[in-house]
Amino acid sequence: MTVSSDGVQWLAESYPQGFSVVFVRDLQSAELLARLGCEAAGSPMTREDAEEHELDDEAGEVLRAGECDGWAFAIQSWAAHVLGEGVIGSVSAGTEMVALVSTATIPWFSYAANGEEVCSFDPGMPWIRHGSDPDRLLSAMRSAGLISDDGSAGTACGVTGMLVLAEQEFQVGLSREVDDKPLLVGVVP
Repeated sequence: MTVSSDGVQWLAESYPQGFSVVFVRDLQSAELLARLGCEAAGSPMTREDAEEHELDDEAGEVLRAGECDGWAFAIQSWAAHVLGEGVIGSVSAGTEMVALVSTATIPWFSYAANGEEVCSFDPGMPWIRHGSDPDRLLSAMRSAGLISDDGSAGTACGVTGMLVLAEQEFQVGLSREVDDKPLLVGVVP
């Protein structure tokens, strides 16, 4: 399903108990779910349906997927399957990927291209960066308020700054309606 964008800053308020969303350029949603290691789950689900399904201890992790403005996306309530071992490399192979995570225990930003993590960081400690080119997004991080000119913490709250960075640098976004619309679903057992 293709949706129009309202940006991503609304996610922090709409998912106060946590979310993760991964955007992959020029990929279809079914291919994204496959790269994430998901099994098909049957009928499309709304956010409420997916969260109810996931509450069953045996159901596995539920990811809902769609497409918006040239990016496929997969969104998950509460958890961060995208940060599992080898997932970022698989998802970003032959393309580029942006992952935004804000769970109860993990805030994380990751940008990867061609199977390689380029720049990733905890938005609460953006001066500590990882990847093959950890300073690649430094200018954009300053613009988003994540980091100051002297390299210390910026004026933006960590997760809010991360979401601003994603919007400004990569032009990713989702419609607020994505929660109520049935989207393609994959399950990680």
